Parts: sequence; structure tokens; C-alpha cells
Amino acid sequence: MRTRVLTLLAAATAAVAAPQAASAASIIGSFSGALLNVTSSAQPIAAGSTFDAFGGVVSSTSGGFVGQGGLISLNPVTASAGSLVSITTGFGSFAGKVISVTTPTNAVNFIASGLFTSTIAGFTTPSKSTVTFGYTQTGGAGAAISGSFTLDSKSAVPEPATWGMMIAGAGMAGAALRRRRTSKKVAVA
Repeated sequence: MRTRVLTLLAAATAAVAAPQAASAASIIGSFSGALLNVTSSAQPIAAGSTFDAFGGVVSSTSGGFVGQGGLISLNPVTASAGSLVSITTGFGSFAGKVISVTTPTNAVNFIASGLFTSTIAGFTTPSKSTVTFGYTQTGGAGAAISGSFTLDSKSAVPEPATWGMMIAGAGMAGAALRRRRTSKKVAVA
């Protein structure tokens, strides 16, 4: 039995250590920015308002997005659950749907969930992402609207090497537990 466990552990270790074929990866990270020249279908802004922006500017980046920036294009988006959201940037695009809407005073915030498809070299697999939008209207109906957004991209599936290490770890833990079992002898007086 011990030989079989050691053989399995050696095979798992070899599989993890073996060079993996080059595969596309999902981009992990976030980018934020300001939406420019925002207009709304309703005054004052509220849940259900459709917002339009004549572009946007990426102001901060993290993770795989570091070093990327520039302009973004955002199609009109309605602040109601189920509405479609589409964003295009110089380094990829997001497509998803609004999943929640909140309306603090003079503001509308909502979150969209979907996929970000990157055009950055080495990151061609779509990744699950969320985009958080914030629109504020200071001064009531007819006042200017400021808008901002943040896109967060997360890994959806562990890498193959991660799976191999998890399997090998479970095998080693099982082998250690099995080895600890000892028969207890009861002494009769």
C-alpha cells in the first residue's frame, strides 16, 4: 500500500513539475476611471434612468491591467436589473448585465456582472468580471452629472498546476493519517 501511495505522489509531483503547454490566461486585476459628459434620460437621476457618456478615461490600474490606460467607450446603460452593459477599451471589452441598483441621495449606483475579454498579449481567455458604476447629481434636477466606474476581473478556474498541487497535498495528508493509525492493546488486570 505504501508503495502505491508513493508511486501516486511521485506521478502527481511529476505532472505538476512538467512544463505545461502554453495556454491563454484570464487577466486578473482592475481598472477605474471617470465617465465624461454624462447625460441622463430622467431628471433628477433615479433607478431606471438611462445614462449616456461621451467616453471615459482610465485613471488607475492594478494586476494585469498595469501599464494600460487611455480612453474607453461605454454604450448607454440603464440602471435597472437585467439591463445590458457594454464597454470597449484599447485593451479589451466587457459585456454583461446589471445585477443590482442602489439609490443614495442624489446618486445612482449599480453593479454589472459579465465577461471581460482582453486584447492584451497573453490574456485572451475571457474572465468573470464585475463593473461598479456610480453616478452623482449635485444640485438636483437638471444639474451636471458626474460618473465613474471600476472593473474588477477575477480568475474563474484554478490553473492546472494548482489542481495538481491540491491533489498531491490531499494524497500526502491521507497517507500521513493512514500511517498514524496504530492498534491499541488493552491490558486486562
